[in-house]
Amino acid sequence: MTKKLPAKDAVIIGLGWTGSILAEALTRAGLDVVAIERGPWRDTSTDFPTTYAPDELRYRVRHDLFLRPAQETMTFRNNASQTALPIRSWGSFMPPNGVGGGGVHWNAETWRFLPSDFELKTHLTGRYGAKFLPEDMTIQDWGVSYDDLEPHYDKFEYLCGTSGKAGNIKGAKQDGGNPFEGARSRDYPTPPQKQPYGPALFRQAAKEMGYHPFPQPSGNLSEAYTNPLGVTLGPCTFCGFCEWFGCGNYSKASPQTTLLPVLMRRPNFEARTLCEVSRINLDGTKKRATGVTYVDSSGEEWEQPADLVLLCAFQLFNVHLLLISGVGAPYESEHRTRHGRPQLFLPGDVERQRLLAGQVLQSFHCVGCHRILRRRIQRRQLRP
Repeated sequence: MTKKLPAKDAVIIGLGWTGSILAEALTRAGLDVVAIERGPWRDTSTDFPTTYAPDELRYRVRHDLFLRPAQETMTFRNNASQTALPIRSWGSFMPPNGVGGGGVHWNAETWRFLPSDFELKTHLTGRYGAKFLPEDMTIQDWGVSYDDLEPHYDKFEYLCGTSGKAGNIKGAKQDGGNPFEGARSRDYPTPPQKQPYGPALFRQAAKEMGYHPFPQPSGNLSEAYTNPLGVTLGPCTFCGFCEWFGCGNYSKASPQTTLLPVLMRRPNFEARTLCEVSRINLDGTKKRATGVTYVDSSGEEWEQPADLVLLCAFQLFNVHLLLISGVGAPYESEHRTRHGRPQLFLPGDVERQRLLAGQVLQSFHCVGCHRILRRRIQRRQLRP
């Protein structure tokens, strides 16, 4: 029998970067917030101590920080004529599991998109002509611009203490930074990491050849830094265990090192771990969310009413949850793959019925992106 809990102002599904950032903002505004995370609690001192954080067998080989196929089985197929089969071993696609989400195991490469990325169709047709893009290519402009998002880029970088060197501040080019980036409102909060001999030699050679080498922006900090929330991070020790691993030095920006120390002290915030949301509850009109139903680690089912329901999990899981909750509808595409066309499609009728019945199934995928197209353009060495 489902047990009903007292209502909250907001329920957040998934406590990674997005969930933590929104939880901080909402609790700071005075709302009563609960975050529901299907993975375990993870913290730096207890989960990534320097004594065993660099355990390659545990983290790189056995994928301790990632979702287990037994928890959520994703399937994949190359085209519509094939039967989608389960993915048994993760490759470059690494779905996270636990508090902090992908922010725990990321490399902390903190790039901004270029201004042209937000208006890609306009950029490409303006540079190469209206007939450059094939008719069946679905590339579109985003609808928001780099300038719209720049203040948010800036806020995130200062939350993380990102190390780097600006190449364009308010339209003025800066020596030593990325000259091709969009204009930023100010420099990075911390200087770039020190370059060892090899990269320094490469930088010198590239500069002598007329190129514009610059240090990569990094969430692995070059020096100690205290962010606007009062949380202090330490300098990177160049241990080399970044991607696939949690950082035991408090030097890689993550929810654990930037947000959660503040968030967990607030009386109007609660995190429930090892709890999986099974559906979003809707009102009689089926147009307004009223809360969620979730199952805890003991198998008990709970209803959590809330005025706001925020989906902050990995995008595939968000889509899956929306579909099994009756929000939106699956659709078939024409499955054409020419020219790196993006696709999002679901399998046939039998699998769709299983999906809508609430069974664990992730058999849709996305193929192609504008970065693939851009690499093809570069290889073809097109010129204006």
